[in-house]
This record gives sequence, structure tokens and C-alpha cells, in this order.
Amino acid sequence: HRERDIGNETMYALKHKLHRVETALRASMRVRGSIAQPVLVKQLTETGLDFLCDAGAQCRIMPEGRKTPGPVFGVYVDMAFRLPGNDRELQTRCRVVFCHRLSQNSYRFGCEFHQIDDVDRALLMDFLLRK
Repeated sequence: HRERDIGNETMYALKHKLHRVETALRASMRVRGSIAQPVLVKQLTETGLDFLCDAGAQCRIMPEGRKTPGPVFGVYVDMAFRLPGNDRELQTRCRVVFCHRLSQNSYRFGCEFHQIDDVDRALLMDFLLRK
């Protein structure tokens, strides 16, 4: 039991040591086959991203019957965005981890990369290392 506790503490420490880059990248987000919606990527790490969206997008992302912010389970979104100085559009499927309400019509979602192309991952890592 103690080993598991140490493991969790280590995982928590590692997660918070990830190199985080604050951004303001325009992106398109698609959930469950819906039309793409504009969102703003606010933070990138090697394992995921945070983005801002409005209440309309938040309603489409959150599971049926669950509209309150907090941890999110079993929800995936498709994200597409360009890194500064690069013409290639990165496309990734992300697992939504949390939702924070910032104001009446503004939400911040945290996501982990679930599927990302090797070329896109290399471009992302290069971008993060330069920041």
C-alpha cells in the first residue's frame, strides 16, 4: 500500500514538472462528429493542452446530463492547430480531463493527447524545447 502512495506522489510531481508553454493559438475543436468550433489553446505540454471555449462548446463537450465543471471522464475531442512559424496543421485526438468555469460564458478544458502523429509530436516537442 505504501508503494502505491509513493507512486502516486511521484506521478503528481512528474506531472507538475512538465515544461508548460503559455500560448494563444487559434484552434478548431470537434466533438463526437459535430462541426468544428473555434477555440483558443492557452497552454501546451508534451502530454497535452488546455483550451478556452464558450458555453455552447462546453455544452457539446460535457457528457449528457452533466453540465457542471470538474473532472471529466470518457470524453474525447479532435483538435487541429498550427504552431507559430510552421505551416503544418497538427491534428490530435485528446482525452478531456477537466473543465473549469472562468465566467458565465468562458470555460477552460484540460486535455491529454490520446492520439498524435509522430511527425506532429516531433514538431510539438521542438516548439516546446525552443520556449
